[in-house]
Amino acid sequence: MVAPTILWRYTLREILVHTLLGLAVFSLVLVAANTLRILEQLLSVGIGLAELSWVVALILPSYMAYAIPTSLLFGVLLTFGRLSADGEIVAIRASGISVLQLLPPVLLLGAFASLITGYLLFDLEPRSRMAMKQLVRKMASSIRLVEPGRFRNLGSHVLYVHEQGNADCPLRGLLIEDFSNENRRTYISAACGKVESSEDSDWITLQLFDGTIHFSDASLERYRRIRFGTMEATLDMSAYLDLRRKAQDFTFSELLALNASFEGGETPEFRGGTREVVQTQIHRRFAFPLAGVALALVSVPLGIRPARTGRSAGALTAVALMGAYWCLFTAGEIAGEKGYLPAWLGVWTPNLLVVTLGALLLRGTVRGDS
Repeated sequence: MVAPTILWRYTLREILVHTLLGLAVFSLVLVAANTLRILEQLLSVGIGLAELSWVVALILPSYMAYAIPTSLLFGVLLTFGRLSADGEIVAIRASGISVLQLLPPVLLLGAFASLITGYLLFDLEPRSRMAMKQLVRKMASSIRLVEPGRFRNLGSHVLYVHEQGNADCPLRGLLIEDFSNENRRTYISAACGKVESSEDSDWITLQLFDGTIHFSDASLERYRRIRFGTMEATLDMSAYLDLRRKAQDFTFSELLALNASFEGGETPEFRGGTREVVQTQIHRRFAFPLAGVALALVSVPLGIRPARTGRSAGALTAVALMGAYWCLFTAGEIAGEKGYLPAWLGVWTPNLLVVTLGALLLRGTVRGDS
């Protein structure tokens, strides 16, 4: 039989419209939810509207990788649900076109979605994550961190600046409380100070002038005071802003280099720095992009449903199915990172389950055509 190219173009257009609509909605929800989650942290370092917009732009690639397969699943389910509800699937079958002949546009979009997701996970997402951390580090090390008249909680320190000064004394009236040691309380007061920091460091350094250091034990029975003319106080921002690099922050080529370091007997330093974490991330960069094809495959038979189920069922099914996939994928990823399962098994199992489910559902649907 001649390929139903007109039907393919019609189906492709319908799926693409619904997918783009779903992509806009899911991206907005994911970015808004995660921006609100870190909004308090961002405001605490004096972020402005321009920087907030830039942070949102940097957050977007991190969640587009999740929004794209979800949107494609939404688009396919909604399209085939509408075709089924309007009786068009019945007419297509009556004309001798089987369900298998409707798969090419779905698989084409699935492959395209997988390529985009792969590019996001292999390169753009880790670069965006690092750019966002550097932006936050830059803002944290800026003079806005020591905004006069406000107490800043910086992990194990509290910082207060009374007022802005001049070029010779940028900050006037500084007070630093150090409660990192439970057995000893330390307070530092200084008449003048200035910030010296580096965007490549998780520390900020305060140059303090003409001040005193106050020591006391937890029981307040012992007290000591030291006067100084000049001193440096360093504040660790890594615990406060969590700026340490994780495996998700490395590009694919960097992950391969880390894996080679482990095989060479070295132990690279990064957050959660184990060989299992690196290998799980390598398999994740391949497995998750293919979710677009796997979920698109299973969504076709799920979308072909009796008309009485209604058109809104596609959206609900998309959310439920993608939620179940995310749970399985996250559980497998954690199991691989902890060493409970081989990295490849933990990460690839959800895809294998979805493809198996799709094949079984397609088989049942094709039987209904004959």
